[in-house]
Amino acid sequence: MTYSMPLKQSNLVVFPVLLSLLFILSLSSGSAGLNTSLFFALFSESGQQLQTYVVQYLLLPRTLMALVCGAALGAAGVLIQRATRNSFASPATLGVNAGALLAIVAGTIAIPEFTQSWPVVVAFTGAVLTTVIVFKLSKSISDSPVNLVLVGMAISLSIGALSAGLLMFWENKLDGLYVWGAGNLVQHDFSSFNSSWPLISVFTLLALFLGHRLDLIELGDMQAGSLGVNVKQTVTLSLLIALLLSATVVSQVGMISFIGLISPHIAAGLGYRKTWSRILAASIIGALLLLSADIAARLVPLLLTDGHYSIPAGAMTTVVGAPFMIYLLSRRQANGSITGTVSRETGIRALFRADPMVFLLISGSLLALAAYGSLGSEWFALRWPRVLAAASAGAALGVSGLVLQSLMRNPLASPDVSGLTTSGVLFVVVGLVLFPGLERTELVFLSFAGSGFALFLLLSLSRLTGFQPQLFALGGLCLSAIAATLVNIALVLGSNQSSEVLLWLSGSTYAVSKELVIILCALCLLSLPVISSLWQKLDIMQFGEQWPQLLGIRLTPNLVILLTLVAILSSASVATVGGISFVGLMAPHICRVFALSSHKHLVPATAISGALLLVLGDWLSRSVMAPFELPAGLAVSGAGGIYFILLLLTGKYVQRR
Repeated sequence: MTYSMPLKQSNLVVFPVLLSLLFILSLSSGSAGLNTSLFFALFSESGQQLQTYVVQYLLLPRTLMALVCGAALGAAGVLIQRATRNSFASPATLGVNAGALLAIVAGTIAIPEFTQSWPVVVAFTGAVLTTVIVFKLSKSISDSPVNLVLVGMAISLSIGALSAGLLMFWENKLDGLYVWGAGNLVQHDFSSFNSSWPLISVFTLLALFLGHRLDLIELGDMQAGSLGVNVKQTVTLSLLIALLLSATVVSQVGMISFIGLISPHIAAGLGYRKTWSRILAASIIGALLLLSADIAARLVPLLLTDGHYSIPAGAMTTVVGAPFMIYLLSRRQANGSITGTVSRETGIRALFRADPMVFLLISGSLLALAAYGSLGSEWFALRWPRVLAAASAGAALGVSGLVLQSLMRNPLASPDVSGLTTSGVLFVVVGLVLFPGLERTELVFLSFAGSGFALFLLLSLSRLTGFQPQLFALGGLCLSAIAATLVNIALVLGSNQSSEVLLWLSGSTYAVSKELVIILCALCLLSLPVISSLWQKLDIMQFGEQWPQLLGIRLTPNLVILLTLVAILSSASVATVGGISFVGLMAPHICRVFALSSHKHLVPATAISGALLLVLGDWLSRSVMAPFELPAGLAVSGAGGIYFILLLLTGKYVQRR
């Protein structure tokens, strides 16, 4: 008779073994590691002074910080998912980490002494404010768990743009904070560890005492209340403890993403059902994951370069965590609590009635005035390339967003929210790093390949999820997170070509190439008339697959033509002005709000509206903080993130089943 060890009991053996192996590997990894004598220096009083210093003051505190921070995020993820009853929720997806990071950045600028002395308090304040905003906005929209995560990730995008702007303009005062903010576990002594582990231990212990009450809440609010559980108090305490755990991590090592999402799911998959046991298991798993990510972050530079570069551990967790979230989306049929509340959102509700020709005339006049004011008679020779680039890119992104929204029957679709532009940026960055001699005009082909690849992935995901609009948007946001992280890794591992990439990476028309402007303008002049000529088919195709078939319209050829044109326009915009966000989302909505319904009018109106948005954004980026210039991409991202939330909040869309 054979005996098979139960899964949970076997974990009592597997977990310590894995921790021991990773602990030893961590002490021998990186440019300072790969030397077994370093490990024995821990226990050798006669070890060489340098070896002892490296182990005791560099490798050991870094390893211990990875363990305690991973454990904290794992426990926080369980608390948030249990309290919200949302398996997609985590400190990263709800904007908790982004809010804590912004508070640290702002506090370092405004109150540096207090922030340095009480970083956890500052980070906790930012986390609480962000969480309150996310929950209030989400509750005002609906009780959909997907909406909660959508709001959280959109808030994170806007907060990230604001943090990037602060880091850019206070570069000297915030020196080193950019790498730290990406989740950097580098330590030089035990001070951070000594100040973190007591807080994390106490907060985790408090979380365990809430386990039984959270289990009862899983039965439903009424059942839990009848059993003597104060549901509101328990949920509030759970979220506060989760925020304290997350804030402690952010205040010490920056923003570590997705550990709080993955660890609870792995713990649940291993059979841990009760909350207290899942918290303990997720804490151990989180520690293992973060330590593994940190080891990988140290080994990758050694394998790809000479080892003098450092990749933040937070970048490695995003590379793994965002695909894991996409995997969860692909299995959405198993998550009935999520999909049961998701509706098929098909269009924007009109608030005003405007004659199409009057709208075109007024918006065209406003665009002409904005372009004239932005050019200035004395600066015409210098500014015409950037104004033309802004107008062309805005028109291209606006029409691309319109086509995606119509074909997907999804008002949340756009090249940026769907990850098309970010993926184009990724391919361009990798190309410039690997092949420094690339011509600027060759960037268009790289960007086209990236946008096309992203479009293929999202269409495949949409097919798996039944073309749910909100899940399409959430998948696009995850894809954007992956691409943005890979861009940072490529820049860290790259050579001096990174400085060239950074000129347009944040979405700027500064020093734009005249050759690329001409190419982008030519592509717009060729592509937009083709899209406009298909307006009747777009009008019919936006109602689904049945009507086009009944009317004899061949779906596949038209889809291929339209999506190819979208990829071309998006990639050309990326190659010219970088990653501009939210223009493709806002421009079509503006036109639909004014009751424009037929694509005969929508295509030209959206092109003009997108051009107007980006020309105004470019002008504001030069004027708001003159003589300093804010990248247009950051300005538009901040405004677009707010608009994204308002769209969900006000419900200005028509829902169809």
